Amino acid sequence: TTIPYFVIRTKGAPSHAPCLLYAYGGFEISQTPGYAATIGAGWLERGATYVVANIRGGGEFGPTWHQAAKKEKRHVCVEDLAAVAEDLLKTGVAQHESLGIRGGSNGGLLVGNFYVQRPELVGAVVCAVPLLDMKRYSHLLAGAAGGAADGGP
Repeated sequence: TTIPYFVIRTKGAPSHAPCLLYAYGGFEISQTPGYAATIGAGWLERGATYVVANIRGGGEFGPTWHQAAKKEKRHVCVEDLAAVAEDLLKTGVAQHESLGIRGGSNGGLLVGNFYVQRPELVGAVVCAVPLLDMKRYSHLLAGAAGGAADGGP
């Protein structure tokens, strides 16, 4: 499966410039390019690269794309993110020392799992508000919302 992604950077940015790869991959939520000052002024104007990956589990390509990463197939989200990271390295968009990944909530679970499985691909991880305790998350405050997508207890 080809995993599409958007690369946003200043023309001619070198591969050693910081590169931040963002993905979510859940709840049929689409990740599309858009402007945010924290990325624009805070990141891109300083010569860095920002990448938005459209991994399975999201809604970018409809219900089938979303269903391809639910329950027992949840692992494909990590595989998709790894495929994008590998492509960024192979094509010279980034170098592993300067490649970071970021995800929050469901994306936090994604990047947490990614880093456990494929730490050699990245130099940094921003794992924001994740639900990483998959044995007890259904007992936590926000945990009830994630059960169906993640194949919870």
